[in-house]
This record gives sequence, C-alpha cells and structure tokens, in this order.
Amino acid sequence: MSGTAPIRIMRATGSCRRAPHLAFRGIRVDTSSSDQEGRLVLADDHLVAVLVRLDGAEHGSDCGRWLLEAGFGRCADPPVRPFLDLKAAARWIRRRLGA
Repeated sequence: MSGTAPIRIMRATGSCRRAPHLAFRGIRVDTSSSDQEGRLVLADDHLVAVLVRLDGAEHGSDCGRWLLEAGFGRCADPPVRPFLDLKAAARWIRRRLGA
C-alpha cells in the first residue's frame, strides 16, 4: 500500500441545506380568459413555476386565488386546490424543493 487513506465520499444531509431564495416577478399571461395577472417564480434564479391569479366569476369561491399554471422540476405536480395567496404558494414551493 502507498500509505494514503482512500477518499471517502459522503452525501450531504438535509441539515446543511439552506432555503432557496424565491423571487416572484409580475408578468401578464395569455390564458385566453380574464385570468392574466401572473407571477414567474424563481428559486435561486431557476424558473420553477408560473402562477396565474384567478379573476373571473366562473371561478366562484376560488376567485382571487393563485393557480399553478405551469410547474417545472419538483414543482411539476400541481396541488389539488389553488393557493389562497402568494405566501401559501411560496410555502408549497419551498416544501416541494425540499427546503
């Protein structure tokens, strides 16, 4: 043997993980309906979601809530219901990203 110890590769655990920085950037979305107010959601400068605010009487009690129009990566599976507000969307996104 050469006298050097083998290199050990260790996997990172969740304890060292930091929460991603989320940025919500306003954008208009062409949904072919009155629902046009949108937000691009970036996690550490990576696009993870497009949210659209529901803005029509046809949405009933969901009017004013935020719908995941498109999700990417770990945010690709939409939640069952629209988000009450952007804070609720941020919580869901952080959970999906494992933060």
